[in-house]
Amino acid sequence: MKEEIKEKSFQSDEINEEIKIDIENDENNLENNKNNKKKSVFLQKVDKFFKISERGSSFKKEFLGGLVNFMVISYIMVVIPGLFSGVGAEGLWKALFVATILTTILATLCMALWANLPIILAPGIGVASFVVGLIESGQYSYSQAMSISFLAGVLFVIITITGLRQKIVNAIPSSIKLAIPIGVGLFILNVGLSSSNSGILDLLSGNATGFSAIVAVVSFIIMAVLYVKKVKGAIFYGILGGTLLDIIIKFCVGTNPFEVLWTNSFLPPFKEMFEYSFLQFDFAGLFTGNIFTAITSVILTVFAVVLMDLFDTVGTLLATAQKGNLLDEKGNVINQSRAMMIDGSGAVVSSCLGIPNASSYVESTSGIASGARTGLSGLWTCLFFALSLFISPIVMLIPVYATAPALILVGILMFDGVNKLDFKDLTVAIPAVLTIIIMPLSNNISIGIAVGLIAYTFIMIMTGQFKKINAFTYVITILFLVYFITQYI
Repeated sequence: MKEEIKEKSFQSDEINEEIKIDIENDENNLENNKNNKKKSVFLQKVDKFFKISERGSSFKKEFLGGLVNFMVISYIMVVIPGLFSGVGAEGLWKALFVATILTTILATLCMALWANLPIILAPGIGVASFVVGLIESGQYSYSQAMSISFLAGVLFVIITITGLRQKIVNAIPSSIKLAIPIGVGLFILNVGLSSSNSGILDLLSGNATGFSAIVAVVSFIIMAVLYVKKVKGAIFYGILGGTLLDIIIKFCVGTNPFEVLWTNSFLPPFKEMFEYSFLQFDFAGLFTGNIFTAITSVILTVFAVVLMDLFDTVGTLLATAQKGNLLDEKGNVINQSRAMMIDGSGAVVSSCLGIPNASSYVESTSGIASGARTGLSGLWTCLFFALSLFISPIVMLIPVYATAPALILVGILMFDGVNKLDFKDLTVAIPAVLTIIIMPLSNNISIGIAVGLIAYTFIMIMTGQFKKINAFTYVITILFLVYFITQYI
């Protein structure tokens, strides 16, 4: 009898234990369901805010698109600071490394959250090359060049708000519109080939010293071949290949390339940015000497920067939007006005940080091709760039001559519109060719635009086609003529 009671008591304890476990499991499941529900509600809100499902995307595609965009655009972290390597103090490279990343993050965040477009903004190579040219030629100092960039950003915002943007676009003849990016491409190509960057021209002329030009050639071959094969991140891999070759060569000649890793801090070099590039403006210096000449020079230069940024932005927005089916019923880019406003505002912010105008990058199409359709992909790209702030010593391992080939390749890629020029029509061909060739020869993009526009206006007037010229075109042409005349007064 006692054994039966013990057995029943044991069975009862087992049942109670099972009930207790079941109750605990139910409570855990209930808690998990609540958490999942909260998580689901959060994801639904994110989905609704970015219109992820509405645009046929997914969280996974947005992450992948953001990662791909980072890979294909990350080369700017070394290319942009490298462009300025010979025009400032030793600490300027670190300062511009931070400025480049912060500009990219801030501008891309605005594009992601306000315009909800999967487009990355970063300091433009074309404008940066132009600004470096102004500094190296002695026309302006670094601080004055940043003042020019700031004024260009403010003007860009103003013409966007007032609607003048479209009038300016209409005032520039189509032949000049096509010629500007080609001329800028030739200008960038020339910068990349120069002695202070890749040294490839010195190699071809038999004047090369050291091994830097060889590294540059290898780097260019890698990125060119990979780009032709449509490998995502071709420029990044080309720079990486050139850097590895540079490290091997330095070891062979008895130099330790890794010394930079323990002589520099891995903490973000914000100190250098605040010391060498942050708010480094000199507006007063822009107007020294002959005041009339100085004013016209500033107007011409600012106008050139605005035109470069304007056509680059319009073309990039349209190309990326078409790739991702992000056009409205009228064929315009979704949230186009917001995107243009962000582009102009980005130029203001970037110049405050000490870097030329931030601009939309056509490489964003790589992320779109990977499935990105919304601004969420931009947030992921921003995160990856933010993490890059902590690897500046590693980035310093990359020599200028390994990054310069990126300028060469980007310059070549900007020739894609040359087949749209009608060279049989000399009223088109002459102004276009002058615009293209004068830019690298004068080492000044604004001069190329000015000469091309003046040539177009005079040819049209002399051939009796003056009625076809936009009224605003006359105004711009007269302004350019006044600038050239004041050079001799």
